[in-house]
Amino acid sequence: MWRSWRYRIRLLCVFCVSVTGLFAASLRVDHRVFPGLHQMDGNWAALLAASDGKVYAGLAYHGGDGHLVYYDSKTDRVVDVGNLTELTGESQLKRGPQSKVHSKFGEGKDGRIYFGTHAGWWWNYSRFATKEGYPGAHWMAFDPKTGRVDDFGLGVPNEGVNTGNYDPRFNRIYGMTHPRGHFVYYDVAEQKAVDKGRVNNWESICRTLAIDDEGYVYGSFGDGRIFKYDPKADSIRELSVKVPTRPKGISLGRDYNKSETAFRTMVWDAKTQQFYGVDESATILFSFNPRAGTDGEIRRLGQLAIPEMADEREVPYATLTLTIGRDRKLYYGAAGREFDYGGSTGLAAAHLIAYDLNTGKTEDLGEMLLEDGSRVLGTNAADTGPDGTIYMVGAIEVRPQAGKPVEAAGRIGEAYYRLALIIYRPR
Repeated sequence: MWRSWRYRIRLLCVFCVSVTGLFAASLRVDHRVFPGLHQMDGNWAALLAASDGKVYAGLAYHGGDGHLVYYDSKTDRVVDVGNLTELTGESQLKRGPQSKVHSKFGEGKDGRIYFGTHAGWWWNYSRFATKEGYPGAHWMAFDPKTGRVDDFGLGVPNEGVNTGNYDPRFNRIYGMTHPRGHFVYYDVAEQKAVDKGRVNNWESICRTLAIDDEGYVYGSFGDGRIFKYDPKADSIRELSVKVPTRPKGISLGRDYNKSETAFRTMVWDAKTQQFYGVDESATILFSFNPRAGTDGEIRRLGQLAIPEMADEREVPYATLTLTIGRDRKLYYGAAGREFDYGGSTGLAAAHLIAYDLNTGKTEDLGEMLLEDGSRVLGTNAADTGPDGTIYMVGAIEVRPQAGKPVEAAGRIGEAYYRLALIIYRPR
């Protein structure tokens, strides 16, 4: 009985904090919208704060063409590099468009920005992964010096790359395909696309490929397991270590088939020579030292959930919004409700959570609000700029104005939303 009443009280508190904002601390953040691209409806992982001060983002448009854009922090200007379907030369195919960059960008030693493309028009899966449907993912690079996009060609026929990363050491773009879950890569120097075979099931494809400073690539599979790709041997090995996850149960507000058994995102820390990651199921924070022993060592460090939701079943599915600040803090964008842009379960402001790597202290910095008080409704990408600025991409609230058309991608609950670059400058 006591557990039931305690649970109801917590739910009420979460409702009050997330929906009304009356009892939640707030954090004012800066932002930039993407002019002329209000219809773009999502972003997942595709964000890079490059060494030249430009911040690159991949904007998704389900059923249409995604866009590659960047924000120049030195001139305070947003630039639309182009329509992904046009950049791949596929505008006249009348097949599935290049709707997304759905994975991490990477900066090469040559200064180019490397990435792979993804689909976003599914036909209820009736034609997906067939020659009548989506042509397939392209491996690509953008050269900031010339403004040119280089298309290395079709790398994954009839499948998209919904997870990926780039390694400058071996000059390779890595990816995980959807829907078959194959581990693939493109060797830029050798101009060769390689498919290493299936490592995931379609409903639980690893959402982050983590790369250390020696070029080893790590991904998740199965029940919290980790695999390791060795670029020198060109081989994949299953490790014995397991990511801390909570037991799979009846999900509240999320697709029951959505995976809750692996890591959602990981970031490499050059100082401690280890990864920090967040699990999918309950935003459990952990460290992974890949050089400890034969298979590495994983330690649970805490939980990056909004405090009122911590340890409860209704904690939202983890986002991809994790980065290490120059101040030795991990910054994580925590959703107030189950967040997936237009597919979100409800309306709430996102919080920014900080974890101090020096002290082990976790702090909820509060609901993220824009300059005019509008809410940040959720984020799914993060990176840290050369000057320590924290960048995120996510959905911001759009308030209708009398006599003007609403420029929005859709609705989350009763609120309109559009994509924006969220900017936070730690003190």
